[in-house]
Amino acid sequence: MLVIRADGNSAIGLGHVMRCLSIADAVKRRGKDVLFVTVCEECTDMIVQRGHQLRLLEGDYQGDSYDMISELPQMENLCKELNTEITFLVDSYQVSEEYYQRLRELGKVACLEDMGQPYTVDMLINYNIYGEDYKGAYQIKAKNTLLGAAYMPLRAEFQEDMEYVLREDVCNVMITTGGADPYFASKAFADAFLQSEILAKRDIVYHVVSGPLNCFAQELKRHYSKNTSVVVHENVKSMKALMKQCDIVLTATGSTIYELSALGIPMICFYFAENQRRGAEAVERILGVTNAGDFSAEPSMVVQRAVDAVEKLVSDYVVREALSRKEKALVDGQGADRIAKALNEW
Repeated sequence: MLVIRADGNSAIGLGHVMRCLSIADAVKRRGKDVLFVTVCEECTDMIVQRGHQLRLLEGDYQGDSYDMISELPQMENLCKELNTEITFLVDSYQVSEEYYQRLRELGKVACLEDMGQPYTVDMLINYNIYGEDYKGAYQIKAKNTLLGAAYMPLRAEFQEDMEYVLREDVCNVMITTGGADPYFASKAFADAFLQSEILAKRDIVYHVVSGPLNCFAQELKRHYSKNTSVVVHENVKSMKALMKQCDIVLTATGSTIYELSALGIPMICFYFAENQRRGAEAVERILGVTNAGDFSAEPSMVVQRAVDAVEKLVSDYVVREALSRKEKALVDGQGADRIAKALNEW
């Protein structure tokens, strides 16, 4: 059995759970049982709705901090209850070397890691565009490594029907901040785009995605309720279909940058936290994507950079075409299956 240990809430977002769900789906397709273990009630519905077993641990996040060592007795009891051979997949920024060492006493351990921190595990996975940069450091402790964008666990919908038409004129721009929007960045960006004299000359509709953990959702809808140039999207059933309608996407750094790359949709990125910085810097360096910066630290500057970048892309089809081509060469959508295959072959 594969036991996936991941959390998702309004403080840390849903990225950990989302990427683990993609891996879980691929593992399940290969005939292996999967059990999710989390301390966050906020993410339980999305796990159950995907058809996976779930166990909710006792634990409490304080903001974005949580003591994972304290949960180990519960993990030990869970293993006794399951009474089967277990492989663990852990995806958390709250982990420590001690946690992994003690968890390995209960079964084989794989982890998702994107901060360049080596751990003593049986398999370390860093699917990011910069993953290979840490190969030497990881191999000091990890028995096996899966590194680079080839292992990006895209959602199932981004594994087929990936044709995208790059249109001559920009008519639709998406703004997405991920599962949450802790600093109300979506409103800041949308307002700035609406105030741009250059963009005002174009007939552009701004599609603002309000994620499931967006604490500003109601305020966002009220603010744009009478503005026909802004559409607020909630409970999006197919993010891929919405993306395909758009000509440019402004996105928080995370799994979305790889989804957009797989389609080849010209994008601009920004980030909220230090763990997202490397991804933003890497797609700028390697693909030429504009990295607007850290919204949590410099909101005004980040907004202005985003406005400048959108204005440039709107006015230059050649730049958008080149960006689309580079993005599409980055990922092929088979990363989740590659990870599942590696986990199955242990």
